[in-house]
Amino acid sequence: MTGTLSPRILEVTQEQVLQFLDDFREAYENGDEAFFSYFAHDASCFTISAPTRIDSREEFKRSFGPAFAGNVTRRSQFMAPEVRIAGDTALVTCHNRISVDDEVTNLRATYLIVLHGDELKIAHMHNSPLPLPAAPKSGPRDVEEITVLEERVATAAAQVGTPK
Repeated sequence: MTGTLSPRILEVTQEQVLQFLDDFREAYENGDEAFFSYFAHDASCFTISAPTRIDSREEFKRSFGPAFAGNVTRRSQFMAPEVRIAGDTALVTCHNRISVDDEVTNLRATYLIVLHGDELKIAHMHNSPLPLPAAPKSGPRDVEEITVLEERVATAAAQVGTPK
């Protein structure tokens, strides 16, 4: 008797990784328990809500799971994700804007995504907050100074473009 074997994926593609991230984001936004299944059992995480490294999916679920309780509106946006592929592994870096109800947090995010069998899983996640921009000790004193400042910013943006 001859059996049919399904082809084994040996390499991940950028398209697969971007689709994985989109599905991961959607599970987060919906507060779906499946969100945790995107992590490998032995995933490690550095998050902004825990002071130390988290060393497994179950530990992450215990510490972050309560954030899924309640009726809140969640949004997540991966901005300009850079995907680097190395065989069955992808390294993703991006900025991640997360909002929960009216509170917005901007993060730097790094994901190590690996192929486990035929599924992609997050093996490591590292989030860190973006620092707030420094405010000058004293701001513009009148409307004319504000207008000049706006013109300088517009000129600089036109010359260098907008960042990723």
